[in-house]
Amino acid sequence: MTEVQDFGRQLGGFLGGIFNDSGVPGAGGVFRPDPQAEIEVRALLKDLQTAFAERDADTIINSLAEDFTTYELTAVDGKAVTITERDEMREYLETLFPGDGQTQNKSVSVSEVVAGGSIGLTREDGDVVIAHTDGTFEHQPLRATAVAIRTEDGWKWLHWHMSAAAPRFRVNANGVQIPLGQSGELAGGPPAAD
Repeated sequence: MTEVQDFGRQLGGFLGGIFNDSGVPGAGGVFRPDPQAEIEVRALLKDLQTAFAERDADTIINSLAEDFTTYELTAVDGKAVTITERDEMREYLETLFPGDGQTQNKSVSVSEVVAGGSIGLTREDGDVVIAHTDGTFEHQPLRATAVAIRTEDGWKWLHWHMSAAAPRFRVNANGVQIPLGQSGELAGGPPAAD
């Protein structure tokens, strides 16, 4: 059993069947993985990653559940940012996207998804790389977890959390690490995944 599957099992038990494989809240039962639901949540995750890479704030905002509870990201100063309103989310997203002429790509080394009738859990380890106009590349290793729920409008994100897995670093075109410096710092923190 993977870490995320075990978390799903524990969450299902903790909630006493609120989220169950029938998709009917309060119907009782336990969390049971559903391969089709896992495919759908993986697609939601891929759409989210594409939206971040393309600076598509509308798609990201539209992927959030109406009642999303928190959205936490590690900021540059090390303080967590908690967002519960769509307008706050849109404003924060602007601090995460790369600047003009820069590109942002995310490589994922670990990606796990487990989903049942009405809830999905994801876990990722990866590296967000911003290619700067000066030919250097800034790396932010990260870890991310997320909770998706099935709504009348399909799968939506209820919560996700991203944190730095290691300090940011910058390399030149030859892959040699160079000082991060003022021009290499991300405005609002490392990009989410997610």
